[in-house]
Amino acid sequence: MCGSFAAATSIVFSIAWAVCTVPPVHAAGPSCHETAVQLRRTILLAGDSTVTDDAGWGLGFKEQMRFPEDCLNLAKSGRSSRSFRTEGWWKKCLEAKPDYLLIQFGHNDQPGKGPERESAADGAFRDHLRQFIDDAVAAGIRPILVTSLTRRRWKQDGTIEPTLADYAMATQVVAQEKQVPLLDLHRLSIQQAEAAGPEAFRAFEPMTVTGADHTHLNPEGSRIVGRLVAREFARLVPELTDCFVVEPEQGTAVPEKSQSGLVSGSLRLREEENTITIFQGDNLVLTYNKVSPPVPDGMSPLYNRSGFLHPVASPLGKVVTATFPADHPHQHGLFSAWVKTTWNEREIDFWNLAGGTGRVVHQRVISAFTEGDRLGFEVDLVHRAEQSPVVDILRERWKIVAFPTDGSYHGFDIETTQQAITDKPLTVQKYHYGGMAMRGPVRWLSETDRDPDGGDSVREPSAITNDRGSDRIAGNHQHAKWVSLTGNVEGKPVTITMMCHAENFRAPQAARLHPTKPYFVFAPCVDGEFVIDREHPFYARYRCLITDAAPDQKWLDEQWRIWCPSSP
Repeated sequence: MCGSFAAATSIVFSIAWAVCTVPPVHAAGPSCHETAVQLRRTILLAGDSTVTDDAGWGLGFKEQMRFPEDCLNLAKSGRSSRSFRTEGWWKKCLEAKPDYLLIQFGHNDQPGKGPERESAADGAFRDHLRQFIDDAVAAGIRPILVTSLTRRRWKQDGTIEPTLADYAMATQVVAQEKQVPLLDLHRLSIQQAEAAGPEAFRAFEPMTVTGADHTHLNPEGSRIVGRLVAREFARLVPELTDCFVVEPEQGTAVPEKSQSGLVSGSLRLREEENTITIFQGDNLVLTYNKVSPPVPDGMSPLYNRSGFLHPVASPLGKVVTATFPADHPHQHGLFSAWVKTTWNEREIDFWNLAGGTGRVVHQRVISAFTEGDRLGFEVDLVHRAEQSPVVDILRERWKIVAFPTDGSYHGFDIETTQQAITDKPLTVQKYHYGGMAMRGPVRWLSETDRDPDGGDSVREPSAITNDRGSDRIAGNHQHAKWVSLTGNVEGKPVTITMMCHAENFRAPQAARLHPTKPYFVFAPCVDGEFVIDREHPFYARYRCLITDAAPDQKWLDEQWRIWCPSSP
C-alpha cells in the first residue's frame, strides 16, 4: 500500500483501509493483530529531514509497525513549517487522507534559514501549526504534533544544550490550545541521548569526511529513535497499541545495558561503570576498560586510552599485562591499533598517541552473554582521526569469550571485526608493526632498557618465543601460529600465549617481536598494504592462554590443533 501512496499521493484510495472503529485496548473485542485486515490504519509523517527515512526516524518508526506499508513518509529535507506548505507538500498530505498525521517542524524554521523558510517560534511558527491542525481536522484526519528531535550539542558534563527549546515550547502551546495529542520528542530524545552519552550516541549519527552529524540519524539511529516515537505514539493513541510490535512500556535508553552480573559454571562476569571483569571462581581472568584508567602523575593526558584489556592474570593472580608503561606509554595491555595508514589523503597513526593524528577509544557495550559453559561480552571501539575534522574511520566490534578450564590455566578468545564507517576506505600500509598487540609488565624490560621516569626498577628475566621455537630476535616477523611472552614475577614463571586462528587474514600472520621490550603484535601489514572499506571488513580471531609456568611447546601446539582442527 505504501507503493500506492508514493506513486500517486493525490489519489483517494479505493482500497479498503477498513473504516471500522478501532476498540481501545481495554475494551472487549479483537485486537489489531487478531483482525489485521479489518483494523489497519494509515499513518502519515510530515516534517523535515529529521523525520525522513534516509536521515531521520521515519524508517525506524515504520519498522515498529506490524504493517509498515500503512505508513507514508512525506517529510522532506530542508523544509520548514512555512516552505512545506508553500511548496505543496502539505496539500499532498491532505490528499493522501491518512487516518493519523504526525507533524514535526522547527529545525528549518530557526533564524538564519532564509525568508522562504524562517518562522519565529513565538509568531508565524505557531500560526502554521494551528493551520495544519485545522486543515487536518477538516479533512477528517487526526493530527498529532511532535516536538523537534534534539540537535545534539553536547556540554562538557555530558548533557545536551537545547537549541530548539523555543520551538518545542511553541509546539506544546499549540497542542494544548487546540486540544490535540503532543508527542514530546524533543524532551524524550534529549533523555535518550544523555542516557547513552556523547561517545556512545555517535554510533547512531551519520559520519562523513567532515565529521559526525549531530542533527541527523544513521540507520541504527533511526531504529532507536523510531522505536522511541512508536512507543510514545502507542501510549498517546492506546487504541493502536496492537498495531505496533513495540510495547508501550518498553524502555528507551541506548545502547542496551549489558547485564551487571552473569554466571556460567565457574565463570562469572561483573560490569561496573568503568570496567567489565571476568573471573574463574574467585580468580581474576581479565578486565576490559570502558574508560581510561588515570594517567600517572607527570605523564601527558595524551596517553589516555580506553578499549583494552588490563589486567589479565594467571590462576595464581600474577598480572601479565601493563598499562601506561613509562618506556612506551601508548601501549596498554592487550590492545589493537594500526600504525601507518591513509584515509581520504590523510596520514593517520592510531597507535602512537603522541603524534596526535589518531587513537582508538571504547564507544559502547553491546551485550553480555553466556554460550553453554562459556561467558563473555561484546563491545564497540572506534578508530578515530583526531585532527580537524575529527572523523570516526573504523568501528571495531570485540567479542570476548572466556571458557572454563581445569584451573591450571586461564583462557579466552578475542574476535575482532573492523568495518569502515564512512564511504572512504582506510588503507593499511606495509609496516613492521600494527594489529593485535600484547604488552607485558615493566619488570620484564631488559636490563639495558632505560626507565624514563625512574619508576619501577625491578627487573626479572623474560623471553618471547613462537611455535617455530624461535626467540624474540630470530622470530621477529616470522609467520606464527602462536607467540608466548614469558617471565618471572617474584621469581616464579608466568606465561601468556596468543594464538592466531588458521582462518585469519594472511594466516599464519607475521608477528612483530620486540628485541628488548615485553611486547609483540600480530601484524598482517608486514606482508603488504590492504584496504578496509564497507565491502571488505577486517576480521580475525585470537586465543589467549595464561599459565603459571614456562611455555610448554607440546601442550601449546596441541591447544592450537584443538582450536583449529581442520588446519594441518
